Amino acid sequence: MKHNATQSTLSDLAFTQGLDSGQLEQVAELAAPVEWTAGETVFREGDSDSVLYVVQAGRVAIEVAVPTRGRVTLLTLGPGELFGWSSLFHQRPQTAAARAIEPTRALALDASRLRELCDADPRLGYLLTRWILDVVAERLTVARMQLLDIYNH
Repeated sequence: MKHNATQSTLSDLAFTQGLDSGQLEQVAELAAPVEWTAGETVFREGDSDSVLYVVQAGRVAIEVAVPTRGRVTLLTLGPGELFGWSSLFHQRPQTAAARAIEPTRALALDASRLRELCDADPRLGYLLTRWILDVVAERLTVARMQLLDIYNH
């Protein structure tokens, strides 16, 4: 993927809306294109991944293991959505698994370098933090609904 195409993809994301062109270029330099086939595992619960992913095309299921029920899909993500946000917090283990449910393309952002960039540029760090908190809040709501469903069965 060309650098300009990466910048274009990133410019459509919520957290990049307040970035100037230099900041956007710095974030784009941390991104690399990745692809998965349908059914391919991106990462497993407990893995120490150091990548934040942004889906460009396709769909990814976020799954957890539930005793007596096996793997349960918490949510499905599509274009423009991110996953792997746990990696932004100093390589903590992944709290869920991610699996491509159809052929999927994404941008993989190096989380440790993104943290360094945010530390060096507090405005960028603030915008990224707001975006991540919005995602986390949304995921908590989805998880609560899934838990209600799990315990009702």
